[in-house]
Amino acid sequence: MWASVLLLATNLIWILAVALNLIGPLGFLTAGGLAWVAFTLDLPGAVLLGAAYGGLKREAGSTGSILRPAIFWGFVGWAVLSVFWRFALPLVTGTDVQDLFQGLLGANPGALTLARSAWPSMLEIFGVWIAAAGLFFAVHVLIAVDYRRSSGTEWSLAAPAYAWVVGTGMSFLSTILIVASLLPVLAGGYLGSTFNAGAIGNLLVVPNIMLSGYTSSLRLGRVAMRRRRPTD
Repeated sequence: MWASVLLLATNLIWILAVALNLIGPLGFLTAGGLAWVAFTLDLPGAVLLGAAYGGLKREAGSTGSILRPAIFWGFVGWAVLSVFWRFALPLVTGTDVQDLFQGLLGANPGALTLARSAWPSMLEIFGVWIAAAGLFFAVHVLIAVDYRRSSGTEWSLAAPAYAWVVGTGMSFLSTILIVASLLPVLAGGYLGSTFNAGAIGNLLVVPNIMLSGYTSSLRLGRVAMRRRRPTD
């Protein structure tokens, strides 16, 4: 249940951050500050969701299947890659990932200079970002496969698996489009034509798809918690 709460909150925060980017700050709330919150909340949320699937093997009494442990370790791998490109790699350039992206988009000339002078690190950030998005998509494909194999007594049977596959698949594609548009800027040119499609996908379409899925998955958490309670 907590996994769904954190992931639901993450997507709501992204939607609000996009709105504040258009209309300006709302009191102490800013688009940049909300982006950092979203960058952090989805990490434990995804690991908790993976742990729910990893623990389902024991709850369901299943043996011999590696699918659910693979889902768990896939989420853990995604979290490690995400921490690496969001927080660790940008330190090499002397700033943070948010400033780097603002620089590449023309909003921070100093960060743009840093990004261009540290282009090997920027290429690594882009590569790990794409790898993380691809792994996230692959893990949700595994969830969809597990969904088809779930028995009628397992809470995973009610998972919005196909909505998650669509959302993460679109996020993977949108990430590639954004990176493709930023590479010319890194090389000293202009922003590529694929940026708008990628940004709309990652910042508007995907959060709304995943928002719907995580809202539905809240029911799964309640079911799982009820089943773990001892009977009176």
